[in-house]
Amino acid sequence: MHSATPSSIRVLIAEDEALVALSLSDMLEAEGYDVAIAADGAEALGVAQRLGSALDVLLTDLNMPRMTGEDLIRTLRTERPGLPVVVVTGSPPDGGAEELRQNSGGHGPLLLLHKPIDYAGLAAAVRHVAPSRQG
Repeated sequence: MHSATPSSIRVLIAEDEALVALSLSDMLEAEGYDVAIAADGAEALGVAQRLGSALDVLLTDLNMPRMTGEDLIRTLRTERPGLPVVVVTGSPPDGGAEELRQNSGGHGPLLLLHKPIDYAGLAAAVRHVAPSRQG
């Protein structure tokens, strides 16, 4: 079989609610992804910079202390315009995913999911945006 294995995909979760972050991490790890967690956008920026090209997908909330998810996406996409992003938020922008795409720069895939989180939908979203790797 020559499809990507989830374990080869590294996902960074930026989420300031610890229980939400842990549940997202548990779910993605159960799906086979390699997961890193950051408690806010500023911490996520540091983790992303350490991971460099090893970061495959950013999963972020929008409303976080120190640095918003939108600022995090914009900053990361300055260096990596194609970085795939899944946004999980309880308060999406009025313009939805299209507004986020326009404001975040870059050209990588961006999906918007709403809290409370549908785990099957989240797993499908990460699978959808994750780069394919030959295993």
